[in-house]
Amino acid sequence: MSAAEIQTALDQVDPKLVAPPRGGSVNIGKGLNAVVRRRVTGPQYAITHTREIEYVVVTRGSGVMVTGGTLVPPTIDSDIYPSTNPNAIIRSAAGIKGGLARKLGPGDVIVNLPGTPPWLSEIDGSIEYVEIRIPNVDPAPGIERAEIAPVSRK
Repeated sequence: MSAAEIQTALDQVDPKLVAPPRGGSVNIGKGLNAVVRRRVTGPQYAITHTREIEYVVVTRGSGVMVTGGTLVPPTIDSDIYPSTNPNAIIRSAAGIKGGLARKLGPGDVIVNLPGTPPWLSEIDGSIEYVEIRIPNVDPAPGIERAEIAPVSRK
């Protein structure tokens, strides 16, 4: 798809789909694990792909992405943790504890290695980015699975 075709398709995504934490997306090619996403200000979930490398290339807008650290419980209902699936995707509705926060804008590239959670903790209005995932990649030695922070007891 050309940049113009991608932008036209993204502009046609239902705004109701863009507002939730998942954001709206356009698949940019058959057989490719790549999408263009648009997300808007509001709560975002943190996610980790246990056996995928994820490239994020910001094309429009800005925000703050936190990478690394540990997912904060609870995980969302569709992503049960712990999971016996070695390819599990795990999402947290509450974000990440620790990690490194970076301000992102057009042209910035983030590479998330398997098991490294990213989280858009802040979005300045809206942000658009290309997301490319490479499947079936084993985590680096010593990184077995995504970590979930312990639930605090009051």
